[in-house]
Amino acid sequence: MDLFLKMKNEIKTPIIIKILMVIAFIAMVLIIFLQQLKVPFMLEDIYYSKNLVTGEPIKGISDIFQSAGCIFYWKGGSVIAGFLLQVILISGGYVADILNILVMIGCALLIFAPAKASHQRIFFTVFAFLMLICLNANWSNSYFRQFMTVYFFYPSLLMLSLLKICTAILDAPDPVEKISVPRIVSLSAAAFFAGAWSPSYGIICGSTLALVVYFRSLEKKKLDNKGFIIPIAFCLLGLILYIAAPGNYEKGSVLMTSYIDADVYPSVVLALVVLAIYVKIGGTLKPSQYLIYAVLLISVALSFVTLVLLPFAPNGALLCTMILGIAAYCNMFYSVNLISGRYRLYGYFLCAVALMYDVFVILESQLGVE
Repeated sequence: MDLFLKMKNEIKTPIIIKILMVIAFIAMVLIIFLQQLKVPFMLEDIYYSKNLVTGEPIKGISDIFQSAGCIFYWKGGSVIAGFLLQVILISGGYVADILNILVMIGCALLIFAPAKASHQRIFFTVFAFLMLICLNANWSNSYFRQFMTVYFFYPSLLMLSLLKICTAILDAPDPVEKISVPRIVSLSAAAFFAGAWSPSYGIICGSTLALVVYFRSLEKKKLDNKGFIIPIAFCLLGLILYIAAPGNYEKGSVLMTSYIDADVYPSVVLALVVLAIYVKIGGTLKPSQYLIYAVLLISVALSFVTLVLLPFAPNGALLCTMILGIAAYCNMFYSVNLISGRYRLYGYFLCAVALMYDVFVILESQLGVE
């Protein structure tokens, strides 16, 4: 008992660290919100704020539905993303800024799921949030420009929600023999909208579901995998709807252009380094961790294909890879910390470095300080 209490005290997070993490999180949210207020709708934001058929400013939902047909036949890209983008644009800049902050916070919360203690949830939420910011090299294109945020950042919530459900099922104490109807509906909805939103997100979600089926097939006890096969079918349907849109193959379509300059590979390297540390100190991977790293490698391969072999819509693949790299890193860092609490010090250090780098990027790229 004394040994247990000693170990518990050794890994307890000092209250000052908790306070500093919360302050860092609130400060970054406030700074980013103020920066978003500073940046008006621009470029595609201005273009999509009009009825794409008549060229007149959007006045109501009928104009948005009319524009959806134009997106499908002539402009390319996801009709779902375009519809949501126009709804947000007509709602105004304040609504867009608040929604963007909420999406980033939602991603930070979903990136790391296993933590149970409050101090762990605080740390990994703050750390994931800071990583999302500091690894994004082109702020104007990804966070402050509504077109980019909706097309390539909002679907991250779908991908991370689907991944969270899958990891929870794989890590259940007893094998889940049959997937419940609410989970099937949730997985199907996330997979369909991910596929219809962006081909990269659709491929990642479909690959995740297929890998879960494979891992479950390795169990000695026969398990019912219909609950994953149905969402895969919906994912394929979403991908078909996206790819079939004639506008995707017109000049200047979203599928044919490249915007995001996300700093992808640092997150992948961090994830692989902490994995090597975990294996070195004798850790054993859980099924969910095999899944996360397998999906990460698929996303890396997809990024390579879209950038080098088939230069189509690399934006989604790059952002997927960056986010999955952060998720893999946070997940494995947590496991390392369970074995050896001293590794948490490295986490605090990296969190501080990420915060300082964020401030540097803000000063350099947004305020003109060199």
